[in-house]
Amino acid sequence: MAARKSTFRFLDPRHENLISDAVPLDGVFPMLPPQFEPMRGEPALSDGEPPTELGKAVMDWYAKAHDCPSEETPAEFVRAIEAVSAGGRENIDAVRRAQWRRNHAGLLSVAQLVVCVPMVRPATVQPRMAASAQRIMRGHGQSLIHEVGSGLRIRARSAAHLINITRAQQEVRVPHAYVNEAEKEFADSLALEGIREPIRGFLYDVYVSDDERGYLVETDDGWTRVSVAQSFMGLLMGTHADLSTMHWENADDGSLTVRPHTPESIAAAHRALRFEDASFAVWPTGRSRPAVEAWLDSAPPEAQATLRMMTARMDIGIAVDPYRRNSAHDVVYADMARFHVKGQNPTLWGKSDDEAFKARTVVNDLVRRDYLAEEQRDVFFGDRQVPWEDDPSGMPYRNRVVATTHVMVSTVVDDPAVPSRYGVVRETLKRLRVPNSPLQAATTTASLAGLVAGLEGDGEMGQFTAVTARSFRKPELRDIAQHDGNWTELIDRDVEEIAEGARRELAAALQAKRTRIGRHQRALAVLALVAHAANPALRNYRRPDGGTHPDGTPRTIRYPSSMTLTGRGGRGGVMKVEADVVVMNAARSAEGIDQLEAIVRAAIVKEPVVPVDPATGAEMLEEWLRRAWAKPPGIDGRPGTGPGSPAPVPTPGFRAGDSDLPDGQGLRSAVAVPLWPDGPGAEGDRGSADPLAEIGAWERAVVALADEIDHVAARASVLAGIRVDAVRAGVDEEDYDPDDENLPLMIDEVGIDPDVENGTDESLESLRRFLRQGVMAYLRQQARR
Repeated sequence: MAARKSTFRFLDPRHENLISDAVPLDGVFPMLPPQFEPMRGEPALSDGEPPTELGKAVMDWYAKAHDCPSEETPAEFVRAIEAVSAGGRENIDAVRRAQWRRNHAGLLSVAQLVVCVPMVRPATVQPRMAASAQRIMRGHGQSLIHEVGSGLRIRARSAAHLINITRAQQEVRVPHAYVNEAEKEFADSLALEGIREPIRGFLYDVYVSDDERGYLVETDDGWTRVSVAQSFMGLLMGTHADLSTMHWENADDGSLTVRPHTPESIAAAHRALRFEDASFAVWPTGRSRPAVEAWLDSAPPEAQATLRMMTARMDIGIAVDPYRRNSAHDVVYADMARFHVKGQNPTLWGKSDDEAFKARTVVNDLVRRDYLAEEQRDVFFGDRQVPWEDDPSGMPYRNRVVATTHVMVSTVVDDPAVPSRYGVVRETLKRLRVPNSPLQAATTTASLAGLVAGLEGDGEMGQFTAVTARSFRKPELRDIAQHDGNWTELIDRDVEEIAEGARRELAAALQAKRTRIGRHQRALAVLALVAHAANPALRNYRRPDGGTHPDGTPRTIRYPSSMTLTGRGGRGGVMKVEADVVVMNAARSAEGIDQLEAIVRAAIVKEPVVPVDPATGAEMLEEWLRRAWAKPPGIDGRPGTGPGSPAPVPTPGFRAGDSDLPDGQGLRSAVAVPLWPDGPGAEGDRGSADPLAEIGAWERAVVALADEIDHVAARASVLAGIRVDAVRAGVDEEDYDPDDENLPLMIDEVGIDPDVENGTDESLESLRRFLRQGVMAYLRQQARR
């Protein structure tokens, strides 16, 4: 639902909650609409009209960027720049000052122009919102476009395909939203200050076929600013303000065709830019100074806000020159990433979106090198959804568990049978300027595995990618050369066959008194890990809370019980060993193999169900599995009776031995060990190394700390979503809907006492220093390997 104009604070400069001041219009913003004026006496371009003076400068720019005569500049290329221009002499001079800029992937030829915001198309190819938008695109039977081709080409199925992408993006991030405080402040700033910082983008060759193509200016940094500005201009004027693809419209039947700009389409766009149907004069009625001054004296706040959002400065790239082993896509990604990844800009992409975008580059390279088929790529990118239900003849995957597992196998596992495949992955990661380590490979592609599994939201995706990435980076899963046989060759077989093979391998190992597990055992354990972590029946599990509904049915609460990295921080008192340890321990027992097989079976039916123990009928929730298999089985194969069990990291409320120290000061199961240097008992241990100096203990302590941070973040996320009650909302109780997204949030209405925030500043800074120091040390260590 569109925001109501009556709620816009920026229309009332005296509004008490405004934090932006209105910037004067005169002398700051272009006050006159653009004009299309071809030069007299110049040769006509192929469309029959000479270029404008700006167009003539663009031809010289193109010639320098492509090392060719200016006469070879395509007419449609020239018209695309002329169409977006909102500046006169200023833009002509800017084009003549165009320069090559560089990033880590290559060079890009850029000039900064003043552009008409309604004529700029928000980015088609971008990481933000990709996972959610892809799910929407499946409803159209179409895919997002994930890659920019050579020559800055964007390939699409049709014009409607591109418009559907824009609508899917806007369904995820609603540009006209004006509900919470952040949305209001952002729109207020655009309306009162205009788009302050330059947006960035490229002139793309939008290509459907040789007969359907055209050049178009799109953002790569500025999707939100352009989309929100276009939306709010439209709301103020009561019309549609995105004119970037107006020339694609077919007047006879309303269909769309990708086509280039022409002198006629530019003239039509300039007429539309006057927005004469608006209830107020958007522009001065004449081009003289008295006409401008008369408009300034009488313009209502709506008109002033519209004119501030009408134009922006934009860095437009028209050519790229990738460095060796890089592509045009790499240069474009590097240009946009510098503004949206950690350390570059405070407005970050969602972590899962950014990692998935990198992963798509990895997968595209694997397809180009014939390590993956295009059908597999379609699954990895979410263009095709693999059913949960097992179908041995299903192509390219028999079920969703196998498909999800194969994402990680094909991008992380170092398989001697295809020794150069992982080398391609590392090479691509290096091009993307991220560590080319197993951890980074697993972290990057785990986001695609989550997409294949059908997960939604950063929280749900984060839990899944954490357990998947951490597990697959380990030699126990990825280093085939260290295993007894290649387990990855088995994942596409019947689960009965895999389980029977695991039982044979277990029997042989017990007879030979060996502890190494075979390839069937490993394959079954990995499939069960993925199946449990992805199973929607476990992710959405509900348990009784002891109460009843008015109709007598038991009342339940949500209690997610799928496998996570450390058992949701040791919830329920379980030991926080990592998930792969749990399933590998189970694979060393006949009882455990039965359970792993049941876990996989529960996830490969039409509607996945909660797995139950074949022997007892107990629901195999995460806590149940961890209690059974946090320790390796004994010689008799019974759960949790073997030697060498990992030392538990205590859960909240734990007391170590006879100590009174709570969790956080005692991290071992038998003796209380102070974690903090000034903790109780620190004085007596100065003669020997801290027990946490042992690598395993250190890593467990860091994992415990990370889990505590996750808990705090999760609690903050819950609090951030609490909406006001009926009294604060000003509605009757019978009309009150707590799920109404238009209700204000408590954090916006009540806020947080500054004393509370100030009290956490020092603690947060200590945490940041610790994490930065640790990450830098880890990266230095990886670089030395």
